[in-house]
Amino acid sequence: MLVQLYERRYGDVVTSTSTADDDPESRISARQQRILAFVREWVSQHGYAPSVREIGDAVGLASPSSVKYQLGVLERHGLIRRAANSPRALDLTDRRRPGPAHSGNSAVTIPLLGRIAAGAPLLADDAVEDHLTVPTRMVGHGTLFALTVVGDSMIEAAICDGDVVVVRQQPTVENGEIVAALLGDEATVKVYRRRGRHVELVPRNRHYDVIDGDHAVVLGKVVCVLRTY
Repeated sequence: MLVQLYERRYGDVVTSTSTADDDPESRISARQQRILAFVREWVSQHGYAPSVREIGDAVGLASPSSVKYQLGVLERHGLIRRAANSPRALDLTDRRRPGPAHSGNSAVTIPLLGRIAAGAPLLADDAVEDHLTVPTRMVGHGTLFALTVVGDSMIEAAICDGDVVVVRQQPTVENGEIVAALLGDEATVKVYRRRGRHVELVPRNRHYDVIDGDHAVVLGKVVCVLRTY
C-alpha cells in the first residue's frame, strides 16, 4: 500500500546539505568535533537528534548554556542547523549525515496496526493490518508504526478522522509533542502535557475534554500524518 498524496510532518529533523567548498570541520575545536561526532552517531542510531542535556552528558558539559554555545559555533560553520522552541530541533547539514535520508528515492515500509492490546508486544504479527511504503524523507528513521485516526478530537492540529499517523516508537517525549498513547486497550492520539507530577492528554478540539494521562502508556511521537483523497 503506497501513501504519499498528502504529508504533514510533526518532527524536528529536516534533511539538508552544505555547499561549502572547504571542510568546515578543520576550523572547529576538538570539543566541537566530539559534539558533532556524538550527534552523528545518535542520529544514526535513533533517527532523531539528541537533546541539549544528552549532548552535555556525552561530552562532559554540565551547563546547558555551554552546550548551546558550542552548538552555536557549529551552526555558524554550517555543520548543523537549529530551530527555536524545541530541545531536539537540530539538523545535520553536512554531507556525512548518517542514514539513507539523502536519497530522494529511498523508502521505508511501516506496519499499520489495528487494535492494540495492553501488555502485548506492540508490533506483534497479529496486530498488523497492513503495510505502508513511505518516503524516508517524510518520516526519518527509528522504529516506526502507523495508526488510523478515528474521530475528530485532533482536527485543530489538522489530524482528521481517517488519517493515518506515523509514530516513532519511543518511551519518553517532550512536553507539547503529539503522541500516540495507550489507555487500557485503546490507542489515542493527543498532545502530551505534563503538569507537575501529573500527565494530561490534550485534544485539539475545543469540544473535547482533557484526559487524565497518569496511567497512560506513551507509545511514541507522531512524526507524520498521511491522508488519501
